[in-house]
Amino acid sequence: MDKRNCLIKSINCGLEFTSCIIVGVFVGIFIDKKVQCFPLFLVIFLILGCIAGYFNMMRYIEKNR
Repeated sequence: MDKRNCLIKSINCGLEFTSCIIVGVFVGIFIDKKVQCFPLFLVIFLILGCIAGYFNMMRYIEKNR
């Protein structure tokens, strides 16, 4: 049961990281379409999504240590 619990925690941690990046990309694309300057906000929110995903992943790891 311990291996299964560890696997579930690892998958959950990866999903936390990727979901922040995906949300950042979609928000960036949405704003780019509204403002009509395509790559600018996509890149900004992609970077912000990566940073947020990293901090969420670190918080999740510290909480489940």
